[in-house]
Amino acid sequence: MKSTPKRHHWWPTCHSELWVDGEGCITTTNAAGEIRRTQPVNTAVIGHYNSIWRADGTRDSTLETFFANEVEGPAGPVLGRLATQKRRDFQLEQKYDKSFLRAEGKNIRRDGFVPDERAFSAVLSPDDRWALSRYIASLMVRIPSYKDALNSNHMVQNIAAVLGLTSDEARFETDALHIGIVRQHLEDYALRIQKCAFILIDAPDEEEFVIGDTPVIPAALGFGEAEAMCPIAPRRTLLVINGFRAPFSDRIAVFRCQRRTVRAFNRAMVQNAEREIFSRSPVSALFVTKNLGTRRARLAPTVTVAERGDLPGRGPMLDRSAVRRPTNDVDAI
Repeated sequence: MKSTPKRHHWWPTCHSELWVDGEGCITTTNAAGEIRRTQPVNTAVIGHYNSIWRADGTRDSTLETFFANEVEGPAGPVLGRLATQKRRDFQLEQKYDKSFLRAEGKNIRRDGFVPDERAFSAVLSPDDRWALSRYIASLMVRIPSYKDALNSNHMVQNIAAVLGLTSDEARFETDALHIGIVRQHLEDYALRIQKCAFILIDAPDEEEFVIGDTPVIPAALGFGEAEAMCPIAPRRTLLVINGFRAPFSDRIAVFRCQRRTVRAFNRAMVQNAEREIFSRSPVSALFVTKNLGTRRARLAPTVTVAERGDLPGRGPMLDRSAVRRPTNDVDAI
């Protein structure tokens, strides 16, 4: 009989492994400015985090198995390839209006990108695209802030009031709905992401992206037409854009950005984080302590239950909150 998985990674190792330094470690900086270096297997892990209790007192790890087999399994190879793959794409270059690029070079640089007349792309099949969509959506619903809301007393009281249960009865009912809530919200958001365009953005030399305990930056924090941004690796981030269709369905374009764009993204990542920041190279602890959690946008689980056993209602729902007054910007990370 297969043993029940105990160590659940809310930031999957297939992703965190792409962030290791030359010694195989990731640097973590928390809200207190404490810095530690750990291997991916010991990063972002909580015992039985995605388990629920059955009525007979045993654990149900169905959700963790779902994440491992149906989300991370297909997405892991895609993440690993997209972390580094890039080739010059002459077919894509033919789609470029070179005169426009030259004429708008100043504006493109002002927006933080490089007006490059060369085109670069990586392979991204329709199946890869769907796997990546589901993976990005999974990051939204398995992180501590989302799971804390799902397991909160407020959620239990909501279920108790709707179903006419005691708090203890509502706790078990919440656990019973837990898997359905997470899976439905994941699929809803994945379908939304899949309809957008995907673009990879490379950092310039000597600059790196950071990633936080809320790895996906939502549109609410403002990046133009971006639906979301999520770092794939220290030198590359994924931009998900509304209202744009890529020229080819089986490839993903790779663009270069300027140093200030990386810093702007990192600032938003730190401001949206809740507890800690992960990076390949050490970052400024002062930057983290002054900015962490100052400007947040959270996905909050929603539940509408008409009678016992019904599945959760529409979701996810975006919740904006300004935790504390943003401080003045400090020097670069």
